[in-house]
Amino acid sequence: MSGHPRTPRKVSPRTWAAATAAGLAAAQPVIGIALLAQPATAIASEAGEAGEAGEAGIARQEGPAALLTSLGYFEGTYRIATALYLSGQRDLAREHLEMSHHAFYEDIAPELAKYDAPGFEAQATALTDAIAADADDDDVRAAHNAVLARMAESAQAARATGHERVMSIKELIALAAAEYAGGVAADGSVEVPIEYRDSWGFAETARIRAEALAAGDDAALAQAGRDLLAQLDGIDRLYPGLASGTGAADAGQLAVAAGWAEIIALRLK
Repeated sequence: MSGHPRTPRKVSPRTWAAATAAGLAAAQPVIGIALLAQPATAIASEAGEAGEAGEAGIARQEGPAALLTSLGYFEGTYRIATALYLSGQRDLAREHLEMSHHAFYEDIAPELAKYDAPGFEAQATALTDAIAADADDDDVRAAHNAVLARMAESAQAARATGHERVMSIKELIALAAAEYAGGVAADGSVEVPIEYRDSWGFAETARIRAEALAAGDDAALAQAGRDLLAQLDGIDRLYPGLASGTGAADAGQLAVAAGWAEIIALRLK
């Protein structure tokens, strides 16, 4: 997304798109805790002020890494929505899609064109339509898998180096830290739920991409993946549930992990 604040747009899920690499395993059931009773308009306003302000301070890479990070914005958003939906929190899944300012297809279309990467609007529409229509869980899983597969093709078109792949993971972790700071107060209470959920989505996307590196055949990349996973180990404590009213008072691990991710990336240059 752009580096300057903008007002989140309320649009139909039909206009949105989805995620990259890895499987639906990341859409784990979330233990539902009482939903926070905040008006949607208040959530939109606070999310725009808190989350986007934090994002403005994150330096974005250029080139293939930038495309991978942009794809990560979509991946995080759709992992959140699918996880909520499959855990039975269907209304909250739809609300998250409607209020999110991270997944608008027109934002990524120019980057896809730059790398002649395959588009994924049709697959994304199938997923968001399924969620909007209260489809069966199996249908949503299938649509999510289809989007992820197509997004993986988009990511491959970037032909990113190992260094670029890790720097993109670093940016997602840094974004997760910024979102957490925007959504969770110093005492650990969740003040802006959508920012808290966004933080989980981007951290989870970073973790899954690190797992993919660790499972690969390239020895240097596999080691980088293991090193990244070591830095992310234990972050589950920050997210007791996607609808939780309480997070963690100390979320410094995310910022530390982002710093280490950049060091790990430099080893691959």
